[in-house]
Amino acid sequence: MTDTALLALCGVLALPAGWFAGVLYDRVPDDLALFRPLARPRLTGPYLAMHLTMIAAFLLAANRFADEHPLELADYLLLFAALVTLSFIDLDTLRLPDRIVAPLLVVSIPLIVVTSLVQHDAARIRFAIAGGAFYFVFLLVVHLIIPRGMGFGDVKLAAVMGLYVGWLAPSILGAVSLTLYAMMIGFLVGSLAGIIVFAFRRKSRAIPFGPFLALGTIVTIVFSNQLVRPY
Repeated sequence: MTDTALLALCGVLALPAGWFAGVLYDRVPDDLALFRPLARPRLTGPYLAMHLTMIAAFLLAANRFADEHPLELADYLLLFAALVTLSFIDLDTLRLPDRIVAPLLVVSIPLIVVTSLVQHDAARIRFAIAGGAFYFVFLLVVHLIIPRGMGFGDVKLAAVMGLYVGWLAPSILGAVSLTLYAMMIGFLVGSLAGIIVFAFRRKSRAIPFGPFLALGTIVTIVFSNQLVRPY
């Protein structure tokens, strides 16, 4: 498949992913049934923003993994779709629901294992585990020290993001390094956003950190080839 065809395919796949993100946005925080009745696509307000963000994320994934195994691209499309969905939910509710994060973690581990074995590169499984463990432990420590500043939902999501970031590394050291890049980008952008909000409102306000951690993860994945070279 040519790069142009792959971009077009992923752009098309982003449309149902954006619709399903809207379904989850509406129903997961309130523990509602997902498909009763079937929700109609909406293209206004946050739903339009979700669709546009999903398309952008899928195109970035298509460009980054154009030369990789199709299974690997599919795995990262799943991750990007989940991160976009969780980011919008977190912005609206200040929550990262277990109803999405837990299944994502459960599904991601066998996907990474199977894809690595299909690619005859089982060593990458260790790098994924190293990334997930490092990200989880690091944010867990932050959560225990500053529980009001870092929710446990962020900690659980960090395990998933670390798996996918570490999976792209060529070594354990590379996995830790890429994870640090993802964290650093997320913390820097989140801190800047907090400063901007404080400057305009002149008072402290709760800032969801999940979207910024997700952004750091996506940026690190997209530029992982450049970031991982020294290792």
